[in-house]
Amino acid sequence: MKVMIFIGFIVFAVAAATIIQQRFFKKISVNYVAMLIGIAIALVPQTNTLIESFNSEVFMGLIVAPLLFFEGQRTRLHNVLRSWRAIVGLTVVMIILTTVAGGFAVYISVGISLPLSFILAAVSTPTDATATESVIHGLKLPKKIAFYLKDESLFNDASGIILLNMAVDWYIHKQLNVGRAIGNFLYSAGGGIILGFLIATLLVFLRQASLRSTHHLANSVFMPIEVIFFLTPFIIYFLAETIEVSGIIAVVAAGLVHNVEFERSRLTDSAISYNSIQFSDLIIAILNGIVFLLLGIIMIRAMKEDVFNQQTIDAILIGVILYVVNLVVRFIYCRFLLSVKNKITSKDAWIFSLGGIHGAVTFALAYALSELRVSIADYHLILLSGITLILLSMIVPTILFRFMLEEDKPDLEQKKEVERVRVEMVQYAMKKMNQIYLPKKIRKQLEFDLRAQMNQTSIRDFMKEIKYTVKQKELTEDQKEFRAEVYRYAFRQERNYLGKIAEVIFLGDEEN
Repeated sequence: MKVMIFIGFIVFAVAAATIIQQRFFKKISVNYVAMLIGIAIALVPQTNTLIESFNSEVFMGLIVAPLLFFEGQRTRLHNVLRSWRAIVGLTVVMIILTTVAGGFAVYISVGISLPLSFILAAVSTPTDATATESVIHGLKLPKKIAFYLKDESLFNDASGIILLNMAVDWYIHKQLNVGRAIGNFLYSAGGGIILGFLIATLLVFLRQASLRSTHHLANSVFMPIEVIFFLTPFIIYFLAETIEVSGIIAVVAAGLVHNVEFERSRLTDSAISYNSIQFSDLIIAILNGIVFLLLGIIMIRAMKEDVFNQQTIDAILIGVILYVVNLVVRFIYCRFLLSVKNKITSKDAWIFSLGGIHGAVTFALAYALSELRVSIADYHLILLSGITLILLSMIVPTILFRFMLEEDKPDLEQKKEVERVRVEMVQYAMKKMNQIYLPKKIRKQLEFDLRAQMNQTSIRDFMKEIKYTVKQKELTEDQKEFRAEVYRYAFRQERNYLGKIAEVIFLGDEEN
């Protein structure tokens, strides 16, 4: 019962964040509103007790894994294969450079041990596509930079996790084993790619075979297919983690395979395609909200457990140092190493540098250290520095991007034109429907629904329709079929009008 209350409360809070953002704060991302609600929940003892304790493994498997899977599904495999050198550079070479630079910068500046410095640096490397979308809300990123930021955030989590494991092993055993770390990286990343592709390919084959089977065609039963699709990221992630390969890389690889399937099967079963898109969009929206809601809760809980002392000052200083190092290394790499024939300008390089936002994965990695043999004092140092890094990486670009990026303004003229065509389309259909005989009851329903398409019905109108509907007897099967045919005829008239409009536009273009 407690788990059900927890899940229901979290989902309700995410829905509330969406409503509040749409109503009062349209100029900022809903993720910020969700984070503020999370902070409020954590500050109130009665609501804070409703939220279960944070578990990094569950968080990665149940929230981060499906998010990355669906993000992978939105990414074309062709683009990834074509840019694999740049992606490897961003997610391996740049990550290593950032970790080395950050580790030595913390070691020299604060004076803590080198292994602990490298743990802190490794935690700071993964970026978060969800957080990046929050800081660019209402702004336009350069297309090439958006591509690099998205692909980096899809694949760099595995590199950060492997570097963190290497640094923790160094911290515990007081000995650095680079050879073993390289071997672990190749096994983890390579194994994740192979496993993700193999399982996804098998699932795609089974799904396509089922869609083409006589049983499916005869019964039109596709619920099992959809259930398997939405369980895919969980199955792949936990299976990958069981055999100790990268679950993150595995779900991203699986998402890329599913993107190829979707591109070539839109009309195989349109109902499945439509349902998959709608449901995956809903899941992504909910999980994004949950990520930032939990982020706000965890930040408050983590800071409550710390006493402000010299270690707190050191942790904040470390967070600032790591953020600055990340900015500098990312800028240098993008401007001088990633750039081909100077196609990336200094401004774009700074946008890329600032766009590397840290969020859920950084928190999950920091929290995971509590389960390892890291001292409590060092663990709190890592956690508080991670909080500082995350806040800086979100606040700084949110401010600077307002001056660096163009506003993504909606085309108001196009919006007005679409609205005008919609009104004329409905009016055309209503005129045609007035030319044929219809029973009063069905005509009344049809007119209300057609006017609703133009947003010309009020709450009072809706309540009248509810009252009228409740009083009416249920239609017979013949009446229901007749009503359905009437609606189909009305929609055909709307399509006929749009066809005429399209023909006029086409002929006008031909004359020009």
